[in-house]
Amino acid sequence: MRKTGYDVAGIGEREMNYGLAFLDEQMKQAHMDPVCANLYRSSDSSLVFEPYVIKEVGGVKIGIIGLLNDDPRRVGVFEQLEGVYVTNYYEAAYEFLPELQEKTDITVALAAIGLGNAKQMVKDIPGFDVVLVAHGADRTPMAEKVNESIIMKPGTKSSSVGTLLLVFDENNTLIGYDGYTHLLKKKGRVNPEVDRVVTSCEQGEKQREKLLARRKYKLPNIPQRPEVLSAEGYLGWDTCQKCHSQIHQRWSEGPHAHAFETLAADERWNDPACLPCHVTGYEVAARRDSSDVKPEMWNVQCEACHGPGTTHRRDGTMAPVDESVCLKCHTPEWSPEWDYEAALERASHGKD
Repeated sequence: MRKTGYDVAGIGEREMNYGLAFLDEQMKQAHMDPVCANLYRSSDSSLVFEPYVIKEVGGVKIGIIGLLNDDPRRVGVFEQLEGVYVTNYYEAAYEFLPELQEKTDITVALAAIGLGNAKQMVKDIPGFDVVLVAHGADRTPMAEKVNESIIMKPGTKSSSVGTLLLVFDENNTLIGYDGYTHLLKKKGRVNPEVDRVVTSCEQGEKQREKLLARRKYKLPNIPQRPEVLSAEGYLGWDTCQKCHSQIHQRWSEGPHAHAFETLAADERWNDPACLPCHVTGYEVAARRDSSDVKPEMWNVQCEACHGPGTTHRRDGTMAPVDESVCLKCHTPEWSPEWDYEAALERASHGKD
């Protein structure tokens, strides 16, 4: 980001992976402004970063505010480890947006809240001229307008870059826009200067992984809300095991119960190409907001093969599983040595 000349950075929960002290040091070196309007220190209830900054470009005053999702599944770990807490991003928008509008010609939100949440936010809170969205592997191919807000979400992990052109009249009134997401090639010309930076970062990353492995925390105890989990018909393994405890026990000892761990170990935990086969019900959830991969649905659970629990027949049977169900994921490309009959013997959790 330093090499490409970024001026402002919105803070998401992943920026705290190695702790706030490390993040502070990185930002000091970066010479750009971090913004987040709803991340607070528990010790004195002060904001960790400035809620917004104002930049003047070509005579246009641009107000840029940072918003972070307060979902405890995403920030609960960091609240424990770092002595911080995250307030509701709607509340932060209501608090700071009016004063930002008074001081600027245009308001921009750097919103690490996911695309679905961002679209809902601009419907509920008018006033943002532009919302640049982070979190999740989905993307908008081009800028789109929701209500009166221009929304863009280029993607994740440097897989693409977004460009947004804003057109103003002589009174600094926004009168037009044009924005696209450009997918980046995996291979291409190498910039030696950038390559040195990347190599150095990779070496540092290996050292920080050791630090991260020593950070002890407990996953937040989040009550399971049936109205949320069953929104698309999926209930999760915890519901299934209440009646099928022995079957659940045998399933939990097999590879399907650890499918998501293999992604996490390979740093592909949010790769949209992998999630449909490693997360239960992901393709259904992705049509709503692919950034919302709930921990309750990680791994290849009962419903991945047998169908959503809300269609469970009252006679105790579930949808039959034949080879076609397995072949959705066990393709020649990803499972070249996979054999249906042999796999069926190993997956004997329900034969009795």
